[in-house]
Amino acid sequence: MPTKPVIELSKHVSAPLITTQSLQRVWRALRRLITIPKSWCQVSVVVVNDTEMKRLNQQYRHQSTVTDVLSFPYGEDGGEIVLCYPQAKRQAAVKQVSLQRELDWLTVHGLLHILGYDHERMADAQVMRPLEQAILAYV
Repeated sequence: MPTKPVIELSKHVSAPLITTQSLQRVWRALRRLITIPKSWCQVSVVVVNDTEMKRLNQQYRHQSTVTDVLSFPYGEDGGEIVLCYPQAKRQAAVKQVSLQRELDWLTVHGLLHILGYDHERMADAQVMRPLEQAILAYV
């Protein structure tokens, strides 16, 4: 078993700011504050367009809208994050942050979901949101 998970990147849309190097940078920042299970062997990051994200959101969450990130844990082995690049671009513009910053945040957000963090309830959000910001401080 590898000592660290393999991070796989699959792009279904042009996404020049999402690279293996950018994902590794986020991964290193995450590991500074979070203990990753030793059993994790793979994390996949898939980058899609609006149409594909809407389809996946409908299929898995029964919501017929485009969302920014979906996370799929692989049990004890790691997980998969699906990022919607066009949605990230729109959100970055609205938030008035760089696209790279928005993509980094979405990656951290997705990884935390795979690790079991959530933000649906206020108490959970009060743990997850500050943790996201603390991790991003190291990116």
